[in-house]
Amino acid sequence: MSQEASGAYQRTIALVFAAIILILTFLIIRPFLVAILSAAALSYIFYPLYKRLLGRMPGTVASIITCTVIILIVLIPTIVVTSVVTYELKGGYAFFQSVLNSPDSTLLKIVPNLDRFFGGPEQLKSIMSDVSGQLIDWVQGMLSRIPNLFISILVTIFSIYYFLKHGPDIYEFFKNLLPLPKDRYSQILARFDNLSRGMIMGQIVVGLVQGVLAWAGFLFIGVPNPVLWGFLTALISIIPMLGAVMVWLPIDLYLLAVAYTSTGEYWRPIALLLYGSLVVSTIDNFLKPKIVGDRANIHPLVILFGILGGIQLFGIPGILIGPLVLVLFDLVLDIYRESL
Repeated sequence: MSQEASGAYQRTIALVFAAIILILTFLIIRPFLVAILSAAALSYIFYPLYKRLLGRMPGTVASIITCTVIILIVLIPTIVVTSVVTYELKGGYAFFQSVLNSPDSTLLKIVPNLDRFFGGPEQLKSIMSDVSGQLIDWVQGMLSRIPNLFISILVTIFSIYYFLKHGPDIYEFFKNLLPLPKDRYSQILARFDNLSRGMIMGQIVVGLVQGVLAWAGFLFIGVPNPVLWGFLTALISIIPMLGAVMVWLPIDLYLLAVAYTSTGEYWRPIALLLYGSLVVSTIDNFLKPKIVGDRANIHPLVILFGILGGIQLFGIPGILIGPLVLVLFDLVLDIYRESL
């Protein structure tokens, strides 16, 4: 065998061996992929806090304190809300079924000709039951994909700790991996930070605030399953081109129907209408300019596809992971265009 053929053979064997190792590595970390990506996203979001602490204490202590903060304000609330929402989903579905199957359905009383449009009361009830069932299946499937198992939570916490502590090493690794001029790395990092933090603060944080405000209103007015509806309000408020009105307005119409047909308590729908329109649905107009400030804006379609695709692929953590990946993809495309 010639020296050239021997070199080609060795390169082929090396490539095959590297491919096998990469496949095996992916198979090993695949069960924890969502946990690792969630840890990377959370580490990035809370890295400024870690940097502040790092100036006053050793890196190990700063990492532990930052991890503790993340556990207290992100992981524990997520687990609690998930548990409550899962419990309320069951009760809400049973209640909705009882309303549809009731012979004196409030829905048909308030809109007497609605059933004729859909081909009769049974057909209307069947359609609404299917829609509600699909919605609940989707939410349950999404919630079930949260890394809520003990081992996944441990992986997330330990990954956050090491991502924070070894952030500069990770940066240097990717810096050496990508063949770009040195000044381009700082520009890319600054732009990514601007875009991603503008998206997180301007869309996700404001959506969470709207969800909490909606939950408080539902709880005060006496709406059943307030945590569930507050969670859906937050989720829908985060998604561009949608809004909190898509949750509180149907609930308000139902309260109006109940007041009209049985209870006579018109203060509930009136209060929810005023609170929803004046507080929940307008708070983003005041918060976004103050929170986001001069940060770069992201096209709504990027956020929309990032959130919806991220939820489908990763579950609830995809709300963070999906848009960050698309922002990174946009930066990669810019680098590619500039290199041509």
